[in-house]
Amino acid sequence: MQRLDTQTIKPGFRFKNNSMRLTVVHFYGTDKRNLALLVRENDACPYITVRDLSETENGGYDWAWGHYFSDFDEVLEDYRERLSELP
Repeated sequence: MQRLDTQTIKPGFRFKNNSMRLTVVHFYGTDKRNLALLVRENDACPYITVRDLSETENGGYDWAWGHYFSDFDEVLEDYRERLSELP
């Protein structure tokens, strides 16, 4: 996997992951890790906090883990809390 950086991923960046269409709302990265808050289109649980968003060799995207939310305030709180965990 190829690590993505702040030059590649910015708020408003849109991409597909399998059948999901996603938009980046917040992104922060260090040399070792990154954290993103994503919005998934047309889903009952549209908000996701993901760590280590990366591009795969075939041009898709993947992440180490994701936390899924139906409420924006909850995902924003989760994103802010996890920012403090990045090395």
